[in-house]
Amino acid sequence: MLWESCASKPVGTKRFLDSPHVKAHRCASNARGGREHQALGRTKGGLNTKIHAVVDPRGEPVNILLSAGHDADISHAPAVLEEVSAAMVVADKGYDSDACREWLRARGIQPCIPPRSNRNHPETYSKAASRKRHVVENFFERIKNYRRVATRYDKLAVTYLGFVYLAIIVLSLR
Repeated sequence: MLWESCASKPVGTKRFLDSPHVKAHRCASNARGGREHQALGRTKGGLNTKIHAVVDPRGEPVNILLSAGHDADISHAPAVLEEVSAAMVVADKGYDSDACREWLRARGIQPCIPPRSNRNHPETYSKAASRKRHVVENFFERIKNYRRVATRYDKLAVTYLGFVYLAIIVLSLR
């Protein structure tokens, strides 16, 4: 589902992509449908959820998606970027794969993803654009100031996503 910002349309042609973990409280488990349908995954640290977000250069969200905490970032990149229009997508090393780069280029989007250290033939990327990736990190820092977003207490993924949206709305009204 594409997030329609109440403030204005996304600016610029760059989009920034990231997905941090959110620790789930023990009361968030045991919902009907199981953990997989509720975007909960078990990792070393316990139950987690990931918020995948695409933001514009101002830090305004363009698209948001939830997934289980143990899922790889790269596996949800096509879903979160499906409806997003951009000339360049800036992401971290977690999104570095040939398949993701080809998928972006097939859509006319230039990938700006630093290569992993174990790549035999690392691709070039814009270091200047990559330095501005802090925009998406700042977005997560702002919404995680709300306790209900920083720790997931909700059993249902749709309820938790609603509180993420509520935090974004409150921030946009300031």
